[in-house]
Amino acid sequence: MLGISLTFRPKHLPTFNSLFLYTTSSLSSIIRYHLDLRKPKEALPLVLKWQKQAVTPDKFTIPSLLKLSSALGEPLLNGEQFHGFALKSGHIHDLFVSTGLVELYFRNGQLKSPRQLFDEMPENDVVLFTAMISGFAQNRVGHQALEFFSAMLEEGKIPNRITFSAALSASSQLKQISLGKVLHGYSLRSGMMDKADVILQTSFLDMYAKAGNICYTRRIFDEMDDRNMVSWNIIMDAYFSAGAFEEAIDLFQKMVIACPQYPRSTMLNLVLQICGISTDLRKGKEVHGYVLKCSSEMFGAESLLECNSIVDMYMKTGNLESAILVFERMSERNVVTWTTMISGCGIHGLSRKALEAFDEMKESGVLPDGITFIAILSACSHGGLVDEGRKLFHSMKSYYNIIPEMKHYVCMVDLYGRAGNLNEAFDFVREMPLEPSKLIWGSLLSSCKKHKNLGLGELAFKRAIFFDKFDVGNYMLLCRIYADADRWEDFARVRLLMKEIGVKASVAFSWVEIRGRVYRFTVNDCSNPISGKIYHFLQNLVVLMEKYGFASEPSNVAHNYTEEQKVRDLCGHTEKLALAFSLMCFGDKKIVRIGKNLRVCGDCHEVFKFVSRIFEREIVLKDLNRYHKFKQGCCSCNDFW
Repeated sequence: MLGISLTFRPKHLPTFNSLFLYTTSSLSSIIRYHLDLRKPKEALPLVLKWQKQAVTPDKFTIPSLLKLSSALGEPLLNGEQFHGFALKSGHIHDLFVSTGLVELYFRNGQLKSPRQLFDEMPENDVVLFTAMISGFAQNRVGHQALEFFSAMLEEGKIPNRITFSAALSASSQLKQISLGKVLHGYSLRSGMMDKADVILQTSFLDMYAKAGNICYTRRIFDEMDDRNMVSWNIIMDAYFSAGAFEEAIDLFQKMVIACPQYPRSTMLNLVLQICGISTDLRKGKEVHGYVLKCSSEMFGAESLLECNSIVDMYMKTGNLESAILVFERMSERNVVTWTTMISGCGIHGLSRKALEAFDEMKESGVLPDGITFIAILSACSHGGLVDEGRKLFHSMKSYYNIIPEMKHYVCMVDLYGRAGNLNEAFDFVREMPLEPSKLIWGSLLSSCKKHKNLGLGELAFKRAIFFDKFDVGNYMLLCRIYADADRWEDFARVRLLMKEIGVKASVAFSWVEIRGRVYRFTVNDCSNPISGKIYHFLQNLVVLMEKYGFASEPSNVAHNYTEEQKVRDLCGHTEKLALAFSLMCFGDKKIVRIGKNLRVCGDCHEVFKFVSRIFEREIVLKDLNRYHKFKQGCCSCNDFW
């Protein structure tokens, strides 16, 4: 174990045997050599041999020993022992020694000791200040880091690039973009940015991104001559956070061309997440192909994150078959893998399949966590499996020792309410040990709208707006309840209240992706060049449906219109416009994929079922809550959504 290879050892570096002849400088060289090789354990036997000679460490050796202690992951007690020795030997006021102690304390999460040590120093320098600023920033105490940065400037000390990076990290944590701009301006005036520095530029990039300033973030990024994977990841995440999904995907494509190295799993996870949220199956498949091309061991343990992300992407883009295929090919599965599969089955209306996956997960030895239970309870809710959901909820604490959280209670309220058990849902809310949140009352209100329960709906609405009077969804649900009950005066009163407090209804829109292009439609949209033909097609479709015995559902129009006006208004629903456009312009497509930002109405649901049978098309519709797969006149949700 003590044998050390001398291959390629520098001439000035002492050998193992010479360690018995040389003193502290020899030890420092030995430690630095093995730390550079990232083999700190190989230096430990030499240190122990040196210790037996009773040679006293000096101010040069102590910092090396501190770095070795940190690299070995030794407990903090060693740092305190070094601290005590430095005090006794008189080296505590040496800047190299004190800086090393400060770094070690911070690395072990100690915040009080470094501050005390700093205050006891008779003098300090830029390096010690930088250690303090970096240490507080790394421990997520941004305000303390900025205090030291201000003190450093007041003492007239000039910060270096590392100091700036640490201060920027602190301002990013606090989202103080004003300070970040000051630092940016100082670095430009001082000439620090004259020479390209990818680390410093990336720090500015991260600061602006976390502050949500996409304009400044992009400007810094475009000015960078050299970009690493961290900088690419920051700019893509900034666009993702801003909801600019197309720009994020475009950046990923440029990154693939510009950077020869394989991107991090976190970046691939981000791109696949974007494809899932935007339901862009085509680009999702392209990313999947890229992963397969770059990774020869795609289905190994080291690529588990990518596999999970790919399964999730296929689920969210409506391609259930591909998701299952990737899942079955995985050699390793963790709780995230199983939870993704359970959740995917739930949103696709395969509640029984979700229960089977839950049982298979337990049989494989993987235990569910709190997120898994959210997925399985939601799946039971989508399928109306009240008894199964109730048993699973009670098993959380009794069998798995998982304390239910607010989201689990929301799932149970939705489970009871969606199935029409409104009294049971209300009793559950009154008896739950937690104070009901706005999500609880919002879920109950949604169920009251579905089952047209006016009295309980009004109660749920009052409780919901107590928590958030600006949540537009609650107002719209109450309006629909009043509209279904022909309470038009109350309907108008709620609308007036919304106007007074400045709450506007969410604008509905749908989209369809065909041959690499996304077409978007809003309510009563007339912007498409063939809008006239689209509405004519839908009017003829209504006539055709009536011949086959299908009747429109005017109750889905929340306005006090005549029946004829309501039927005409239904033709302007966004998902119908997208469907008609697809059938007219791309009739050769056997599978039509449409997305909508809100919940699909009952009338559109019936139209999609009819079209899938008469036109022999498979239609995949993603609404706010789930997927609907229409085929041969039936929907995967079994008309329960």
